[in-house]
Amino acid sequence: MPTPKEVFDNPRQYLDFLQSDDFEGQYFERKEVRIDTNNQINTLKDKIRQCISAFANSNRAGGLLILGIADDGIIKGTQHIDEQTINGILQVARDLSNHATQLEEVVLPNSEKKVHLLYTPWTPNGVCETFADFPKAWKRFGAQCLPLTEQDREQLKRDKRIVDFETAYCCPYNPNELDKAVVEAFKSVFLETRDAQYEYSTEAFLLNIDAIRQIAGEECAFTNAGYLFFASNPRKHFPSAYVRVLRFEVDVEESGVRGATTFDKVFDGALPNVIRKLRTFFRDSALFRTMIRRSSNGGFIEDPEYPLVAVDEAVLNAVIHRDYAVNSGIHCIAYRNGLVVENPGGILQEVPQHFSLADTVLSSVLRNQKIVEWMRFMKDERGEPLVRALSEGTRKMRREMENLGLPAPNYETAQRTSVTLYNHFEERLAPHAYT
Repeated sequence: MPTPKEVFDNPRQYLDFLQSDDFEGQYFERKEVRIDTNNQINTLKDKIRQCISAFANSNRAGGLLILGIADDGIIKGTQHIDEQTINGILQVARDLSNHATQLEEVVLPNSEKKVHLLYTPWTPNGVCETFADFPKAWKRFGAQCLPLTEQDREQLKRDKRIVDFETAYCCPYNPNELDKAVVEAFKSVFLETRDAQYEYSTEAFLLNIDAIRQIAGEECAFTNAGYLFFASNPRKHFPSAYVRVLRFEVDVEESGVRGATTFDKVFDGALPNVIRKLRTFFRDSALFRTMIRRSSNGGFIEDPEYPLVAVDEAVLNAVIHRDYAVNSGIHCIAYRNGLVVENPGGILQEVPQHFSLADTVLSSVLRNQKIVEWMRFMKDERGEPLVRALSEGTRKMRREMENLGLPAPNYETAQRTSVTLYNHFEERLAPHAYT
């Protein structure tokens, strides 16, 4: 599918696409211009406002609205509308702040009909909204423009870094709330890496890395990132800062009627410890199955239900990239035919709502920059780093799945992000006599 900017720059090349049944969606909208009554004109103006706001707020690739093509794809054109009326309709773009919509009038080939194209690029550092004491704004969800709720607006500000969640005030600093082992492990590696020549008190060190900050003279306070990373019980102020591991004896496709769990365990604590505990759990527990098959060289080979590296990366990415301002935890759900890892917050790069790592590369667009930066100094009990670069980790996930003959991880992202690893366990098991 072409991008909105590609279609805007050369609409004649994409004439069939403009009229297709698949045109309207996350990035494209078309509207017939009917002016028989004031109500029709006002309805069209409202739709233009909503589309511009939604495209600017939601789509990193922007969005394109075409006036003069009906919902069924029939080109009606705008040539029948006098200049004063069409200009009055298009003036509604001035009712909105924080957008850079471009307008183009195009005469179609082999026809006297013309259409108006409005291309709205992504607004990276503002919310596109109406000018009012109580401004209205919209988001794009598929082919719909939905009003922004207050929660949506706050999340949008975090995603666009209009507000910095990580360095914001969390609570008064209390050294008794620290996980001292995490602090000392991090401090040791950090200072060694920086080739530090001086000793730092714990408070001075945490101030230096913005884990705490000074307020009201000499008093200090935890930042949000500092509390999540270094406090022994982050759930005191972030109740959803946990990973819940569950198992259901149904397939992924039956998740809506999955019944009671056969396993349920919650992992919490300072974020480095959450990752360490999960890594140990997945390695040592019997949550996942193992297939034992005869080797062509004699003896037997054990094949895991999932490559542990892929499981580890899926859960790790959820922990370090989730939106911690949303009151919802991370869920790692084992079904018979797949493992689903869900976390609050969408992926902060332009990707389809549904995609596979087989055809999409994820780059390092970080929601929690400090948490990711700090985590790179932490190691597990084997001395392995807890995190890698996002693109490196997801490439390794795909490669490890392929090595077991399994499909690349599937993603779904909007307000939440979920990744599904399919195990094809029954199909892999069937050819082998020994299990």
